[in-house]
Amino acid sequence: MTEQNPQAVDNVQMEKQQGDDGQLPAGAAVSPHENPAEHTEVEKVPGFLSLQNMKVFQICLIGGMLNGYTIGLVPIYAFLYLTSTDCSLYKSEDACITVLNAECQWDVKASQCGWRYFTCGKAYPTDPLNPAVAEAACKADSRCSWVYADKECNNLRGYTPTENGIFASAMILGAMLGSMYCGKFVVVAGHNMTFTVGGLIAVVSSVMYHVSVHCNEFWVLCVGRLLIGLTISTVYVAGVMYLDQNAIRKHYHKLGVSLGLFTTFGILLAAVMGLAVGRSIDYKKDANLGGRMHAICAVSTLLSTCMTVSGIFLPVSKVQFKEFIKIKAKILNADEYSLLQMSGRLALGLVIAGSAQLTGINAVMNYAPTIMSRFGVESLLGNFLVMLWNFLSSFAPILLSNWFTVRQMFLFGSFASSISCLLLCGVPVYPGVAASTVRNGVAITGIVIFVLSFEIGLAGCFGVLTQDIFPPSFRPKGASFVMLVQFLFNLIINLCFPIAVERVSGGPSANQDKGQAVAFIFFGCVGLLCSIIELFFLHRWEDIHPEGSRAKKANPEMQQTLESAPEPQNNVTA
Repeated sequence: MTEQNPQAVDNVQMEKQQGDDGQLPAGAAVSPHENPAEHTEVEKVPGFLSLQNMKVFQICLIGGMLNGYTIGLVPIYAFLYLTSTDCSLYKSEDACITVLNAECQWDVKASQCGWRYFTCGKAYPTDPLNPAVAEAACKADSRCSWVYADKECNNLRGYTPTENGIFASAMILGAMLGSMYCGKFVVVAGHNMTFTVGGLIAVVSSVMYHVSVHCNEFWVLCVGRLLIGLTISTVYVAGVMYLDQNAIRKHYHKLGVSLGLFTTFGILLAAVMGLAVGRSIDYKKDANLGGRMHAICAVSTLLSTCMTVSGIFLPVSKVQFKEFIKIKAKILNADEYSLLQMSGRLALGLVIAGSAQLTGINAVMNYAPTIMSRFGVESLLGNFLVMLWNFLSSFAPILLSNWFTVRQMFLFGSFASSISCLLLCGVPVYPGVAASTVRNGVAITGIVIFVLSFEIGLAGCFGVLTQDIFPPSFRPKGASFVMLVQFLFNLIINLCFPIAVERVSGGPSANQDKGQAVAFIFFGCVGLLCSIIELFFLHRWEDIHPEGSRAKKANPEMQQTLESAPEPQNNVTA
């Protein structure tokens, strides 16, 4: 057996005595092998932005941006597709005949662009003195839709509410499927192979985006979204697990909540792209919407390629679940705990997943243009403002982690976001409760508070808690389960929100404020219920088992392996 350096052994023992702040507790013994005068040298911990931290954080940085951009792509792509199918927007003959996904025809007499075979606005013109006649006729024609806000009849444009729900939900379905198997794949193949395969799948997904734009095939787009969902699951199951196992302990929680920052940056990047390609459209000439849609899809292709490369060169984890690679590493027993033993922890995971998703954040993110337009803000500008505030809010948990625990921030976020949903975004928006000017101001304030609260607690801390509430050896299974449930709730919201709002409101031509208000009231009530449960039961595994799960049940040889594991090594030759 190779002789161990006594100084290295003492450093490991000292690291085990250190808390999350990297400082030795009072009364901690100083190693007999070191000079007491040099004790301050041993206590030094690499900084937050150290190379060691940045090496292990890169997959969360790239994966967070990819996840955020994938989320933010939904309203932007839907807007551009709507623009590519709405003949009435175009103001010249040259622009009219080049509309991408609709058969448009320029009416020389009326000097306006309409649909080649049937234009609903011409067939059912609105009489200002009696608009109910045009409304009734328009609703009776399946080719047409009554626009409540403009009080005019228009042809069906863009995606239907059902198609919007499927478009937004396809990624979530893929993430659900990925969450079911990602933990098992990490145990069998390791972190690096998981990230590399995930990146390659994302590249294929992005190529399918471009094919969908070229061929106008909705189902190709949806399959691409489903595939990229598989990649997103690797970020939140394997990525956060890798960070937990390899980051400097003093900085782990701050790095963990930083994942939310790069997710919101990805969302903001999509909003900026949408603002750039959407507001620069000139409706008097060829809008080149195909090129604009390819441009927003190209960002996803770039991030997917970066994730593939990162997976190849990422340092190998210090913790493995089997000896499939020739380096010294901590080997954990993935079967140490049964599902029955962890049933309480799994139930807690279900509750925190409910807080993260059933408070309605995806309804805000995916349908921000529609929601803000109902409050009197231009759709793309409203979407950009929501995403900008979302990004700025994500700095808060990084700063607050210096003074508050992850549990405290998560509880605050859960309670505050639920209350803002209920009392600011829900009740005042219900028709008849408040005047429109008051309603819009209160609702926009509610969204501001909701997004800030969500980023402080739920977005920043959720990924960390999916690891912290389980013992280390159970985290592949536990985190996979929590992410599976979280994505299931996410799927329900994305698929059902636009449909429920329309149905509760009384149809596509009715006042949509009613359905939107009911939805946010529901989000608030569910969030408050989850918050109360978390107040009593949400604790980290280490807090209720302070002896440490790695040492528990470990034999002496295994414990020696845990203590002597080296720093991560580069995986170029793995």
